[in-house]
Amino acid sequence: MEVRRISDALKVRASHQKDEIAHDDTRRQITFSEWDREADEVGGGLAAAGLVPGDRVFLPISNMHAVEMAIAVFAVFRAGGIACPVSTRLNPREVADYAALCEPRYCITDAPDLVKDIELAGCWTVEKMPRDVAALPDQAGLDPMADAEILGTSGTTGKIKGVVVSHPDLMTGVTGTNMERSRSTLHALPLTGSGGNLGIVMLPARGGAMAITQPKFDPKGFLDLVREKRPNLVYLVPSMLRLVLDHPAVGDYDFGGVKYLMTGTAPLPHDSVMRAMELWPHVRIRNSYGMSEGGVGVGTKSKEQVLKPGCVGKLPKNMQLRNEDGNVITETGVVAEIYGWQKHPRRYWNDAEASADSFAGGWTKTGDLGFIDEDGDLIMSGRSKELIIRGGYNITPLEIETILHLHPAVQQAAVVGVPHEVLGEDIAAAVTLRPNQSATSDEIIAFCREHLGDNKVPRTLVVLETMPLNPNGKILKKELAEPLAKAASERRKAR
Repeated sequence: MEVRRISDALKVRASHQKDEIAHDDTRRQITFSEWDREADEVGGGLAAAGLVPGDRVFLPISNMHAVEMAIAVFAVFRAGGIACPVSTRLNPREVADYAALCEPRYCITDAPDLVKDIELAGCWTVEKMPRDVAALPDQAGLDPMADAEILGTSGTTGKIKGVVVSHPDLMTGVTGTNMERSRSTLHALPLTGSGGNLGIVMLPARGGAMAITQPKFDPKGFLDLVREKRPNLVYLVPSMLRLVLDHPAVGDYDFGGVKYLMTGTAPLPHDSVMRAMELWPHVRIRNSYGMSEGGVGVGTKSKEQVLKPGCVGKLPKNMQLRNEDGNVITETGVVAEIYGWQKHPRRYWNDAEASADSFAGGWTKTGDLGFIDEDGDLIMSGRSKELIIRGGYNITPLEIETILHLHPAVQQAAVVGVPHEVLGEDIAAAVTLRPNQSATSDEIIAFCREHLGDNKVPRTLVVLETMPLNPNGKILKKELAEPLAKAASERRKAR
């Protein structure tokens, strides 16, 4: 058959790999043929309930039901609808705001209380999805260029926006007939973000690999799954990797089946790289960079690159660095904003102003900063909105966070700018400590003075029990801004 949409690719996979496991959420496994059949059944059920092409379907489904999420997403595709994965970690107000943006008509969920106040034409739990294969639309009649998904941005600041992903986006790199198995993968990412959507939900259909999903991340559980399932590739965001490395029994677990360790969504601290290489010398570590808006990504390919702090690989042809005037920067060492180009430009759902600001001529303003070093490698420098201007000097929090992570007692670190009546902004930091480690704020600040110029040393540092994180494991700096500003103000008053 002709492969026009990602749901067609699954149909082909089901014919060639029918009895192989596509998804395993530790609660339930599903083969490619079962996935294909159930997607048809539920897709027909949605159509029978009244769904027409272009209707949005809300999908607040947790990692506990990764198999059902995969079925539901592809069922929506088969019905001609637009899938809207929704994090079940959002509160009811956030869910309501997102619903007001997407205007879904239908919903499939394992958290019905989250959507009880949203007006819907139909809502089902994952255990009781509608099924009517006879009502399934003719797949050849569905538009291959149509919108496929709306993904909520996972950024650390600002209101949720919906990034539109088209069927051509999802078909990038997919043939549907590729018989080469990639590998089995173990993820702990939430299904609803860009990384989890592509790396878990879409992965089997795109590449024929088995996706293993941890229902809820915890270091011991992750290590247990590595030992039990023996995945070829494991994916951990840096904050999760540090928790795994800090587990007291990490050295007792067999990593023999793992060939690759992939990280992304946030900078990979250098000490994490060194510790992982020492523990698992046979594992190839890769650090990656990408974003929902951009639809583009890059990753390290060599040991030398991954050992370089902040490095995410060579700058590809579809990415550029541009200054504030929009001019392309080619000089080494110059920090500028990263732009990404893709064949099928993206947009924000129902937000023409934000779309015009972020997407122009196929190029996406990522909001991320970086520079090219003497080897031609892209080195991340942080977010443009996080840039601290202290006394007229531009300071990237990432540089300071990198040093904080080198302190032997520090597990997580976040640096933000706080108001200052003379300097404009001052530097404040929050850290958490590794298990069975201790350090005072003054001791950590003294450590920073040994490794940073005076103007980059945090004047305020708070030791926290836990760090606020979003579902993707990114630190929520917006939740730290106010308490750190208050701590900085109190420190200055006490002097």
